[in-house]
Amino acid sequence: MRGLRTTLTLAGARWLWRRHRRSRESTPVSAGRSGAELLAWGAAAAALGAGASALSERRRARRMNGRVVLVTGGSRGLGLQLAREFGAGGASVVICARGREDLDRAVAELTGRGVEALGVVCDVTDPEAVDSLLDDAVERFGRLDVVVNSAGIMRVGPQRTLPDDAFVQAMDVMFWGPFHLSRAAMERMRGRGGTIVNVTSIGAYLSVPHLLPYSAAKHAWAALSEGMAAESGGSGVRVVTVVPGLMRTGSHRGVVFSGNPEREYAWFALAAGAPLLSVSAERAARRIVAAAASGRGFLVISPIARIGLAVHGVAPGLTQAGMRLVGRLLPDAPEHVEERSGSEAADSRIGRLVGVVAALNERAGRRMNQSSRAEERRRDVDSGKDG
Repeated sequence: MRGLRTTLTLAGARWLWRRHRRSRESTPVSAGRSGAELLAWGAAAAALGAGASALSERRRARRMNGRVVLVTGGSRGLGLQLAREFGAGGASVVICARGREDLDRAVAELTGRGVEALGVVCDVTDPEAVDSLLDDAVERFGRLDVVVNSAGIMRVGPQRTLPDDAFVQAMDVMFWGPFHLSRAAMERMRGRGGTIVNVTSIGAYLSVPHLLPYSAAKHAWAALSEGMAAESGGSGVRVVTVVPGLMRTGSHRGVVFSGNPEREYAWFALAAGAPLLSVSAERAARRIVAAAASGRGFLVISPIARIGLAVHGVAPGLTQAGMRLVGRLLPDAPEHVEERSGSEAADSRIGRLVGVVAALNERAGRRMNQSSRAEERRRDVDSGKDG
């Protein structure tokens, strides 16, 4: 992918420069017009390179034709988008989640797109359930080629407001879950070949204030993924570590916010939906599928994440000072601690205002099968929790 993109971009730049020189030699133009033309043709060359990159990613994704892919957390968010992308590349897809309703809706959508899909209710924190999940996948499709660990959970708030259980739950879902599934899948794939994809986070390498359980679990997950990759030589199994930055998946509605929920929701939703700070789930999924198809071992998604990794590697003390400053700017822990889901916080006055500003992330939530507050209320009524 990089080779094709670089070649076409350099060819476009060379053609641009020659055209610019011929234009100046044949017809004298003003400096302003010359600069404008140069910028225009430069943009065209950049678009050519970007188009080549996208084309190359789609061609790599087509290598999934006939493969069987298992995606955890596949009923919504990035997991669902990954299932769509793998399916578009010709793969049969097994998705798992804890909730039957969201799972059935996701399977129906995938089937409507022409993807052969199976939905399995599974709690990835249960080792026996993980073994059954792998058995179900092989029983249905006869093989298993790719396992994608993408299930996650998030609690946002000052660490003083978070109970010990928040850390235990994060480790269960984002360390022990991938641990059990990756080890069981690797034993089944050993000698026959296969790929394990671990979707970690920039939070695994840069511990972000008010996301401590998430960052701690992702850090352990990243270490597990890189360690398994180092020990997989000769097994026929490739392990891909993915490091996304902020993504527009609409997940802010499913996050649990602690401390001052409305204020915590405001900063988180704005950051997750900012165009310059975040990338779309569609673009992230395309790159992950291409990495799984090509055998790339380590993938960082988004320029911001790359910059963060580079700065932390060169100047960790500076990075820590920067994070300390960010922590001071975030909401303090109140005397009276409250806890609400993102969909509940979105119903507040601040939440509604944020929803207008963070429109990109709100639209992403609807595309990614994320539950709205109205849907949660309906489920509460159906289950007898209200009234």
